Amino acid sequence: MKLNTKKENENDTLSVEMDIETRKVYKNVTRHKGRMVPVVEWIISLYINGDKLDEDEVFVEEEFFKSLLSPRKYPMFTCTCGVFGCGGYYVEVIHESDELIWLTEQSPFMDRSIKSSNRFVFSWNQIISFSEELIHKFENLKSIMEMNGLDFYIDVERYSRIIREIKERRNN
Repeated sequence: MKLNTKKENENDTLSVEMDIETRKVYKNVTRHKGRMVPVVEWIISLYINGDKLDEDEVFVEEEFFKSLLSPRKYPMFTCTCGVFGCGGYYVEVIHESDELIWLTEQSPFMDRSIKSSNRFVFSWNQIISFSEELIHKFENLKSIMEMNGLDFYIDVERYSRIIREIKERRNN
């Protein structure tokens, strides 16, 4: 069994990777007519303290950004099918002056041998840094989708406003 290597009184670290794949596929293929259209597929992988979170649980960025504004339980992870009730779980988010705490309903890790208390404590500075990195990755994805003539539905501007608001709260 792998033990979480975080030291006592040390905050957890949240990090993100985004894999993007662009390709062309045939659409409306009939005997007489078909055309190639671009497809952009992407996936977000989250890590806590370098350990990958379960890929069968999809990170809901909308809920994450909401959680930065007010503490409560959020449906932050959902099933890969998109239906929360199928396999998602809640994360209780607690705001403290210097920290943001996640209490998860289950172990979030892909590797089930990782021993975890399901309580993760992040510094606000680390959460802000993570959020800015996530926004940067979404901006990159947006430009790729726009270059391929595809619509982008994630409200990156609103997420940036939320981060500015969090920074202002921290400075006051």
